[in-house]
Amino acid sequence: MSSAFQTFRANLPPAAECLAILVGCMELTVFGLGGLANPLEFVKGYGLPLITSSSTSATSSEKATDNEKKQQAYVAAIAARNVQNGILLLTLGCYVRDRRALGFAVMAGLVTTVADTLIVQWYGAKDAVWGHVFGMFNSAAIGGSLLYWGRNDPLW
Repeated sequence: MSSAFQTFRANLPPAAECLAILVGCMELTVFGLGGLANPLEFVKGYGLPLITSSSTSATSSEKATDNEKKQQAYVAAIAARNVQNGILLLTLGCYVRDRRALGFAVMAGLVTTVADTLIVQWYGAKDAVWGHVFGMFNSAAIGGSLLYWGRNDPLW
C-alpha cells in the first residue's frame, strides 16, 4: 500500500466511532432538519401519518386547521429532539472525541428508539415499526461496541 493511504487510514477514527458520527449526521439532517422542513413526509416515514382536514369530516374548518397545527407541532418536537441528538453525537464524536461518552450517548438513544417503536406499534403504521427496530439494533450495537472496546484494543 502507498504511504499516503496508510497515513490517511491512520488518522481515521475506528469503525464504531465512524458509524456513530454517521448516526449523528443522519439524526441532524434526515431525521431532524428534514422533519422540520417537511413534516408531512417526515411523519409518514416515522410511521404516524398526520390526519389532515381533507381526510376528516370535521364540523368546522377552524377546528380542523387547529388540529393540523397541533399535529405539526408534535412532529416539530420530534424533529427538534433529533436535531439535538445529532448535535450531541457529532460534538462528542468530532470535537470532544471521547469514545466512552459517545458510547453512552448512543446507548441513551436506545431509550428513544424503544419508545418510538412502541408508539408506532400501538398507534401507527405497522410496516414502519421495522425501521425503528433497526434503530434499536444500531443503538445497541454501535453504543455497545463503543463502550466495550477501547480505542487501541484489538477487535477480537
